[in-house]
Formats: sequence, structure tokens, C-alpha cells
Amino acid sequence: MLYPQRQWSDKAIARTTPALLGLYSLISLWACDLLSTTSTPYAAAWYRKTNLTFTDAIGSVRLALWAGEVFQHSPPDREPQEIPPDRLVRMAEALCFAA
Repeated sequence: MLYPQRQWSDKAIARTTPALLGLYSLISLWACDLLSTTSTPYAAAWYRKTNLTFTDAIGSVRLALWAGEVFQHSPPDREPQEIPPDRLVRMAEALCFAA
């Protein structure tokens, strides 16, 4: 979700608006690579969506970023305790769309 401008000075708006537009564009382009026309929109049980939205786009980008870094920051000398893959995917999907 993009938030409206909260600054009132012209210089602050001139800085922030292009950055937000660039971020929106980057997420949209990246999501086009991640989502296909057969992707199912994320929806609550009581609300069915038929089309993908920006929430789906940002959720898929978050999932791609987070899933790649799950085990990278573990200390090298410890015994790895892996989370079962299906539980990890459920947790990541829930967090991506909740933020």
C-alpha cells in the first residue's frame, strides 16, 4: 500500500513522489515475473477475489525475498534445525500478506 504524502514542503514531495513511483514500478515489474496468469489471488475465506491486485504483487515479492534468506544467517558451527518445508511456506505466505 502506498501512503499519501505526509510532508508539506515542496522539496520533500519532489523527493518522495519519484521514489514511491519507482518502488511501485519495481515491485510491479518483479511481480510480473513471479506471478502468472494462472496464479490464484490471495484472499480471505470470506472474500473471494478474481483478479490479482497490488497486495498479491507485493506479497509475492516479499515471499521471494524472504524465502531466499531463511538459512543464510545461521552460524556455521551449529547443528541446523530446519523447519519442515510445508510449514515454512505457510508461515512465509501468512507473513507476506499480513504486513
